[in-house]
Amino acid sequence: MPARRARFLPLALLILGLPVLAVAAQETRRQGAAISNADIAGLFGVQRLTGFEVSDYLDPAGRKWIRMRGRCETAIRAPMDEVIAKLWDFKDSPKVFSRIEAVRLRSDDGTRAVTEQRTAVRVLGLAFVSNLVFLNTLARRDEGSATVGFAMVDSDGSCMASTGGWELTELSDGEGAATFAEFWFDNIVEPRFPGQALIMRAFGADDVKRIVRELSQAIGRS
Repeated sequence: MPARRARFLPLALLILGLPVLAVAAQETRRQGAAISNADIAGLFGVQRLTGFEVSDYLDPAGRKWIRMRGRCETAIRAPMDEVIAKLWDFKDSPKVFSRIEAVRLRSDDGTRAVTEQRTAVRVLGLAFVSNLVFLNTLARRDEGSATVGFAMVDSDGSCMASTGGWELTELSDGEGAATFAEFWFDNIVEPRFPGQALIMRAFGADDVKRIVRELSQAIGRS
């Protein structure tokens, strides 16, 4: 399932642009360090969308793309390390997340992994399929918080950029270990059919919630 190198930008320029997009998305996300035990009381089994936007995007060459970004949070009745293990199990990702059709692991040293991923979104008889290569990272800010992030480093032309991740904070609600999880993303995708941006606005928010819900369900104790 190799991804073909994007034709629209040199790979080096694409990689250089990713940190800018990542910073822009993270500036608006909720910081995990600010989460308390009381904050998660109503989040078990709930996917709370805290940001969602679809807009036009012009690249430096003047080509039009569609940018979709958002944030969604939940609480999971499991230790943080168990949530990390589920997210880092790339080969089983298609069993967890319904939009992921296939993953091939290129390399993994425990904190950095390179994966090839085929993702498909099908709605109203239309399909958007992408084959991308991601750099996945695991960073522990302290004993009780971590970030599992991803950034696209190669593309078949379907995406100009794709960055995001999971901000995790381990807490307890009095019934045992719990993890606050916030998923955020910033994607710039190719317009492939008429009305695509409208469809993304109409169905994208529910799709973000689905991703968060599927992680909770895979762990099975939310």
